[in-house]
Amino acid sequence: MAGWRSFLAVELSKEIEEGIKGVQEELKGRVAGVRWMRPDGIHLTLKFLGEVEPDRIEEIVHKAKGAIKGIGPFRIRIRGGGGFPNAKNPRVIWIGVEDQSGLLKKLQARVERGLEGLGFKREERDYTPHLTVGRLRSGKGKGAITEAIRDIGDSDLGTMEVGEITLFRSQLKPTGAEYTKLRTITLETP
Repeated sequence: MAGWRSFLAVELSKEIEEGIKGVQEELKGRVAGVRWMRPDGIHLTLKFLGEVEPDRIEEIVHKAKGAIKGIGPFRIRIRGGGGFPNAKNPRVIWIGVEDQSGLLKKLQARVERGLEGLGFKREERDYTPHLTVGRLRSGKGKGAITEAIRDIGDSDLGTMEVGEITLFRSQLKPTGAEYTKLRTITLETP
C-alpha cells in the first residue's frame, strides 16, 4: 500500500484567502519568474508528516487530538511578509503570522511532541509561522522582487480565529499540489 503525503495545518479563512489573492495580484504585475501558490491551497502548516500509510490516519488523529487537549480557539493576525532565506536573495515569498497569545506556538509544539511518540521525527528548526505565497523560479529580476518583498512587509490582512486543525493529504500534480481534507480536529475550550 502506497503512503499518502500528509501534513497537519490550520486552514485559512475566506477573508484571509481573498487578502492573499490581492497581495499576489499586486505583485504579479511587478515581478516575473515567480510561481504563485493558489490562495485556496495556502495553509498554515503545523507539522509535515511525509508519507503516511492510510491505515495510520485514525492513530494520528487520535494522538493529535490528545496532544492539543485544553487549547481552545484563539486569534492570529496575518501581517507583514518577506523572503526566505532573506529579502535580498529570496527563493520563497511569504506573508507573516502574528501569534500574540502564544497559543499557535503552543499548539504546534504539542502536535510536534505528540506525534514524535508515533515515530514522526521532530523538526530541528524553531517553528516560524508563515504563509508561502510564491516560489522563485530563477534569479531574474531580483531587484524588483526585493522591492516588492519590502512593500508586502507593510501589509495587514487582518485577524482570523483558529478553531480547528486539519489533517491533509497532498498530491503533487503537473498543475500543482492538490489537497484533500482527511480529518478535522476541533479546538475545544478547556
